[in-house]
Amino acid sequence: MKRKQLFALGLAMVMAFGALAGCGDSGNTEGGSGDSSDSTEAAENGNDTADDGGSGEVVTIKIHTSGSAQEGWDEVTAALDEYTSEKIGVVAEWSLLPDYGNQINTIIASGEEYDACFTSNWLNPYNVNVGKGAYMDITDLLPEAAPTLYESYPDYLWEGASVNNRIYAVPNQQIVARQIGLWAPKEIVEGTGTDIYAGKKLTDFKDYFQKAYEQYGATTPGISFSEAASYCGYEYVTDYLACGVISMDDETAKVENFYETDAWKSVMEEQKELRELGVVKAEEANDRQAMKVSGIYSGTYKPGVEAEESNVYGIDIVYSPTDIEPYVSTSNVTGTLWAVSSTSKHPEETLKYLELLETDPYVINLIAYGIEGVHYEKVSDNVVRPIEGVSYAQQSWAWGNVFNTYTLENQEEDVWEQTKEMNDNARKSPILGFGFNSEPVQNELVNVNTVVTEYSGILTDERDMDELYDQFLADLEVAGVDKVIAEMQSQIDEFLANK
Repeated sequence: MKRKQLFALGLAMVMAFGALAGCGDSGNTEGGSGDSSDSTEAAENGNDTADDGGSGEVVTIKIHTSGSAQEGWDEVTAALDEYTSEKIGVVAEWSLLPDYGNQINTIIASGEEYDACFTSNWLNPYNVNVGKGAYMDITDLLPEAAPTLYESYPDYLWEGASVNNRIYAVPNQQIVARQIGLWAPKEIVEGTGTDIYAGKKLTDFKDYFQKAYEQYGATTPGISFSEAASYCGYEYVTDYLACGVISMDDETAKVENFYETDAWKSVMEEQKELRELGVVKAEEANDRQAMKVSGIYSGTYKPGVEAEESNVYGIDIVYSPTDIEPYVSTSNVTGTLWAVSSTSKHPEETLKYLELLETDPYVINLIAYGIEGVHYEKVSDNVVRPIEGVSYAQQSWAWGNVFNTYTLENQEEDVWEQTKEMNDNARKSPILGFGFNSEPVQNELVNVNTVVTEYSGILTDERDMDELYDQFLADLEVAGVDKVIAEMQSQIDEFLANK
């Protein structure tokens, strides 16, 4: 059964907030249906976070994130409210925004009061919004309001989420060893007779993309604009909107404008070859579920990703990793975060709620899989399967700690152990833990962000790519990209000298 896609990421939809292939899923709910005795049992088996102190007062917080309500969402959030109100005296009003990037930007600019929002290096940019003062500094409040959360995370997660040595958001625990891969529907791959694992770069799949178009009418966005640096073996210093990258092979961490590199030019050449075949089209919100996308380099290859993606999209998915080995960078850590708004009137309660998302198995499983017996059934204690004909499914990596989730029956039961091992054994960035302080170049960075956003369709735009590219570089220069790159280099040099 086709499932509603949680995250309409627009252009990159870096995996549809799922082909990022970020991380796990699940759902538990002995009591998710609203039975208070079941809810109590779940609470006793879950994480012992502080309760509301017996005050009887329940605080409602407002949280913005990407997506749109799907079947079962109201029932799930009702069960969630029942549980969190009893557990910590807090419930959440979830605001799911289909055009999240633009909508949350408008909300932040308006100064609207809200409590938390999804932020990352690829959607609702974390560093940019920290620089704008949009997020609250939670460094000191975090260990006090959410001690279980704070103490359970490895130091590198907090380091990776830091900007100028201060913490402004809570990262989700998930895969952080980044290895990009080609996402493709299994039916189309097999129908075209393609060995998807034989190719490692976009143009290796020219024949496949052409056959997929001729046989299925499926097109490819090619390389997601926001994923291009990872595809080429580069690390974003902050995010793709800021242009600055270092090569994963460069221990000296020389900062370059990615859009001036030979690697980016090669990406454009690859994309041109596909455009000449007539198989390139910008991806739209539900294209993957409708089998209109033949493949896209966008996402994170990891243990169990095929089963996870298949569950999300309701079609069988296959993944082929590039030959860029797994790599841990700060931007991997900032791929999925929850920031507390600087306009929040309930920062302590918000952190307590986020603590449940990140440490309580009941909460993340409820959000990810829904209500047991309604949306999924257990195969064993820690393995589940979606109920036939039910469309509820959320991507847990976008909501909380995937290591607290169940596995799907078509995943290996030790998938989370494999994932942790992949994290531990991955190559580490020479600037892991570096947080860019954007304040010295705030105006230039905002201007650069605007230019990159304007040209983000360059790979799928029907206009002449070379002409568009020349103007792109010229506009970046006017926006002040050189000053941004120089400031990044200066701060990185200081970071490495003090490391």
